[in-house]
Amino acid sequence: MRMYRRLLVGEFLPFFALGVLFFGLILVLGDIFTNLWRYLNQEVPFSSAIVVSLLYAPKAVSYALPIGSMFAAAFTLGNLGARNELIAVFGSGVPLRRFVRPVLIIAAAVSAGGYALEDRWAIPMLKRRNLLSRELLGIQESRDRSRTAAISRGGRVIYYADYYNDETQTLSSLIVVRLDQNGRFEKRIDAQQARWDSEKNLWLMEACRIFFDRGGKGDFEIVQERYDDYTDEWVNESPRTFRLDTRELEEMNSSEALQWIVTRKRTGLPYRGAQAEFYQRFSTALTPFLVVLFAGALGGRFKRNILLMSLLASLGLSAAWYIVRMIATLLSEIGTLTPLTGAVVPYLAFLFIGIQLFRRAGT
Repeated sequence: MRMYRRLLVGEFLPFFALGVLFFGLILVLGDIFTNLWRYLNQEVPFSSAIVVSLLYAPKAVSYALPIGSMFAAAFTLGNLGARNELIAVFGSGVPLRRFVRPVLIIAAAVSAGGYALEDRWAIPMLKRRNLLSRELLGIQESRDRSRTAAISRGGRVIYYADYYNDETQTLSSLIVVRLDQNGRFEKRIDAQQARWDSEKNLWLMEACRIFFDRGGKGDFEIVQERYDDYTDEWVNESPRTFRLDTRELEEMNSSEALQWIVTRKRTGLPYRGAQAEFYQRFSTALTPFLVVLFAGALGGRFKRNILLMSLLASLGLSAAWYIVRMIATLLSEIGTLTPLTGAVVPYLAFLFIGIQLFRRAGT
């Protein structure tokens, strides 16, 4: 059995390395040629353009891991079948699932390593790449925002401002409404301007009118007071909430993305699409294991044109997986499915298909 394992792993690893390098190189070259005309228009130095493309390399490798794994598994089993070596393996009484087990273990390790690569290196370098690209192309981003709003404290504090200036961290024409734990009006603050105090972590509001309910239970008596300067310990939402957020989820690692989604959910901003994309990261990381499972289950099924048919069958099933996953993500974004369901159910369904193919595979 050890000889068979060495045979399989010895065939798989070179194909896997070549596949990942080949498809990763194609993605890097595609990135270069996609942006080439922009760099030429801005007269960007060639060395700087190469640096931008090299920063994209870890992301390209991350994208190449699933397809490289699938092609490696299909080529390996296809070659062994074309050389009639699978006949010797199966004739010795070794079942397919036992024979392919080392490749599945490698695929599981690739999935775990791919997630670490994506989260720790690919995403930070992609963020640096995008920032450098914008600098070279002279693209400036403003985080100032008009008509900004937020909800905090579990819906008990509501903010609305005409304009947020990120450079000075000020809010113009700010309105803050406070509700009690029963959702009943408690206080309204109208301020001409509010400035963030980073030491106290509060908004310092100027030229304020305060409306509050002086009545008791069952009564409703609104009183107005004026203040030149005013602070409220509940008015302490971070300035980041009011920024025009131009970041993409693909530029955030898992901890940053989770915090960003929680903030958007807490402040009443749309979050379902980002949450669906966040959950899809985990199913994407597990894709190398899934496609190797497909290729392994289909490897011993064909008697003619073994290599070609193994590749086509594995590619077709893998393409179906990507299509279903994309549809599930879209359904999650529009609210038909929950984000977690859209990420987990398709993966479990295709995992079940792969397991059934293994159980019915002839040896």
